[in-house]
Amino acid sequence: MSVRAVRPLVLALVAAVLTRSAWGQGRVACPSLSSNECYYTGAATVPTNEPSPSRRFILGGFFHVHNRGANAYECSDEMSEEGIMNLQAFLWGIQNYGANLRNDGISIGAVAFDSCMRLEQNIEYMLSYAQCKLYLQGLPQTNLVAYVGPYTNGAAMAMAPLATDLSVPLLTPTANDPAIMYQDNEFLLKLSPSFSYDVGAVSSLLQALQVDFVILLYDSHDPFWVSAYNSLSQALHASSICVQYERAFVTSELSDIIRELDERQVVRNVVPLMSRDKLQQLLDAVRVTDTIAGNALRFYMTSDIGQDLAFMTSQSTKVNSSLIIERSSTNTRFDTDLNSFAQALQQSPDGQFAGVTIPWITDYYARYGKPVIDASTPSTMRYMLSRTLEAVDGVMRGMESAVADCGGQPRQICDKYRNQANKGQNLLDVFSNAVFGGVNTNGSPMMSAINYKVYHYFVDRAGPKFDMVATVSVNNAGAMSTSFETGQRDSLRASSDSRCPSIGECCAPPTTAPPTTTTPDPASQTMGPTTDPNQSKMVAVMYPRDQEITGAYMDADRDDDDYGVRFDLNHKWIIALGVLAGLGILCVVVFEIYILYKLLGTRLGNKWRTMWLGQLLLFGVLLCYLTLFAYLPIPTKATCGITRFGVGVSYAICFAVLLVKLMVILTSRSNSDILLPGDAESPNYLKGIYQFLMFIFAVGVQVVIDIQWLITVPPEAVPVISNNGDRVWVCNHYTWEAGKEMDHMSGWVRTNFENHLISLTYIMVMILITTILSLNAHGIITNHRESVFIGIAAGFSIPIWLAWGLVGGLNDDHDYAQEFGDACIAFGLFCTATLILFAMFLPKVRQLVNMGVEGIYLEDDRETYYAGSVIMAPPSYKSKGPNSVIYVNNQGMYSEPVVIGNGDPSKSSVATHLRHPGSTYSAPAVFAKKADSAYGGSRVLRVTDDLKGRHPQKSRTQSEVGYGNGARASSKRGTLPRSRSQTSLGAL
Repeated sequence: MSVRAVRPLVLALVAAVLTRSAWGQGRVACPSLSSNECYYTGAATVPTNEPSPSRRFILGGFFHVHNRGANAYECSDEMSEEGIMNLQAFLWGIQNYGANLRNDGISIGAVAFDSCMRLEQNIEYMLSYAQCKLYLQGLPQTNLVAYVGPYTNGAAMAMAPLATDLSVPLLTPTANDPAIMYQDNEFLLKLSPSFSYDVGAVSSLLQALQVDFVILLYDSHDPFWVSAYNSLSQALHASSICVQYERAFVTSELSDIIRELDERQVVRNVVPLMSRDKLQQLLDAVRVTDTIAGNALRFYMTSDIGQDLAFMTSQSTKVNSSLIIERSSTNTRFDTDLNSFAQALQQSPDGQFAGVTIPWITDYYARYGKPVIDASTPSTMRYMLSRTLEAVDGVMRGMESAVADCGGQPRQICDKYRNQANKGQNLLDVFSNAVFGGVNTNGSPMMSAINYKVYHYFVDRAGPKFDMVATVSVNNAGAMSTSFETGQRDSLRASSDSRCPSIGECCAPPTTAPPTTTTPDPASQTMGPTTDPNQSKMVAVMYPRDQEITGAYMDADRDDDDYGVRFDLNHKWIIALGVLAGLGILCVVVFEIYILYKLLGTRLGNKWRTMWLGQLLLFGVLLCYLTLFAYLPIPTKATCGITRFGVGVSYAICFAVLLVKLMVILTSRSNSDILLPGDAESPNYLKGIYQFLMFIFAVGVQVVIDIQWLITVPPEAVPVISNNGDRVWVCNHYTWEAGKEMDHMSGWVRTNFENHLISLTYIMVMILITTILSLNAHGIITNHRESVFIGIAAGFSIPIWLAWGLVGGLNDDHDYAQEFGDACIAFGLFCTATLILFAMFLPKVRQLVNMGVEGIYLEDDRETYYAGSVIMAPPSYKSKGPNSVIYVNNQGMYSEPVVIGNGDPSKSSVATHLRHPGSTYSAPAVFAKKADSAYGGSRVLRVTDDLKGRHPQKSRTQSEVGYGNGARASSKRGTLPRSRSQTSLGAL
């Protein structure tokens, strides 16, 4: 192929590359190099369908649909949700707000350019379209009336001079740089007021709150924020508010900035003058370092940040109680229209919107899905879309005025608004009237109706939200005044109090008079959960300074590492706690199994009243051990509730049982001289229903105390700064002081441990009463001197409680005070439960092991009326002589014999000397005193260890031979079988 033939192909290829580089993605090459027309397809367009030039107009727009590319030759493949949403709001506004014009036969076209986040790209599109270097089919540039956009201050300032040269109005929805002056850029209409008004609103709010000291942080690399800083600094100086610390925000110096803020936490009030991205860097650094307590700083944010619930919530407690000063729209209709737009967005087919198919929208839906607008969640997206709708509406209403001004029939746009020479200023006037209501004497738009709403962001139990607390109004002269909602001024003043940290500048009080003391509004003094009668939800309110509050609720991000066991945090004491709690449960199970085994075959009848207390005591001890396992994990909402309720109730069950047992013993005093001290058939033994009622009332007091505490201060796990500066999770039942940090342990009034100890005051009273009553009942032998063991359990609990109470209370300022508190409560519970278990049930087991078949256990009565008694037995176990008797030792004189048998000497033939488990006689033993003469021929036997079943026998006794060849009792110790007895086993 010759060079002559190749040359046209090379030129065509170069032309295609150049046009693609110049106009961005989507442009196609011209059909032929000789053609005078080459339509550009790299924009979103809505062509006009009216052939008459006087009956059609075009509205343009600039949106960053794609993100900035790696270089200037192409856009990034990544698409912007913000750009797509604004584009769709632009198209929806044209379709809906232009209905009246369409009814007049006016055709409305639209063109939207993608800036790819490069302001130079917008300038190129704007100039090329005006100079006919860029052709759009069905959209001649002579019918263009205005542009909606750009959205950034930099692009607006760069495009404003070109708009003036081209006489094409620019309606920018969000640009608010004070440097954009109308006198220099008269074709640029800012729908948002100048940021200088935001700065004035911040200054007015700080003065109204009578703030003394403030911190200013600003982005020194952005002229916009430098200008804002200079304006605010001058305004604060004029109002005698001390700028205690000011610093340019530089990312590389972030650690130094955090350290300076940490040293100045008492200044409290911080005004960040920087972009959202820079502010997020600052807040993330504050959150990561955790040197600054949550709620320690109050941030005052401007309209550029605005109400953004997602952004604020992501910053945890560090932005809790911040104030947002946001420009309020003069026309709330656009908020309603925004909801309608959101519904239309969800109902529209994929890729098609406002009756047209836009490839950008189709591509975005395919890659990211259809975007959603949450009508109930404040966000900067909602604010921006509302301003986009306001700009399109202004253009449509301006064109309606223009068509009406032209008059005549049919309705059309006359040369006054079409000719290139004079259309610019005329269109600017109608748009200014439509958007702002007119122009000032110098030709600038009237912006007299500028208002700011102040929103308070906070987190309560119902979740994060914004509450409007004040309004800042601007009059025609530019003066500002702040008015608060009812009761909000005093509560905001109390919570925004600032003090000089005695470092840096302005440590002397400002020259203004100190704030007067006012009585806070009663409605603002109720803390935390208060019920809204209309919505029945919880709201948070402020406290007066120095008020003590128990309970803290903070919204904090909890990572996966914040769940688990305390051993992950190097709390090695939980190993011992877990092992000991497991061994305790095993001991409870062993005791219960043995007792149940002894009860097998025992005739209970109505003796349940002597047994249920012992079972309840075992259950209470088991609860104590189970509660200990709640101390093993890192505190959560569940474990905080379990420990707060479980510790007190398990203690109450144990000591309530001991108290009832003592009352049973005391009521049996008059019958303590019978032979069997534990006889449940005593007529004066306290009835079971009374025992049950006493137990319920004793436990119920502590149950009510714990339930009331759980209701008034719902359990929650919150992150706090410990005494050594670490971020730790603790239960929220501590007491802090209003005006100080709720999440810094060094400033707490009472720690978790101290409040938990106070909640156990009733248990302390029960221990003291139990100890005193056991001392009073120690001489009563009922149930084998059980009062002695109750006294041991209660009395030795007192030094245990003193030990763990003092260790936990005296270490509240220790670096690891939170560990000391939890460990002391846990090990105190374990020691007390173990003492009760072994003091009360080891003697029971010993009694059951050594108790004979007649239920007589004389070993513990050696110093009583029965000490030294002997048994009188007949000459032969097989004889039909009188029954066995016990001669009672009465001061050395054996007298008043007691019969062991059926109580009827005449029926001695059916009586046995000692009843064996295989005996044909099954009636319970009856004891009666008989005269000495009735047993004159009997011999006297002393009650030896052999008879009491304490020592094994070398050979079988005669009674065993008479018993038969059956197997012996399960125990091989002693001569008396012990299981399957028909006698009462005592109050188990």
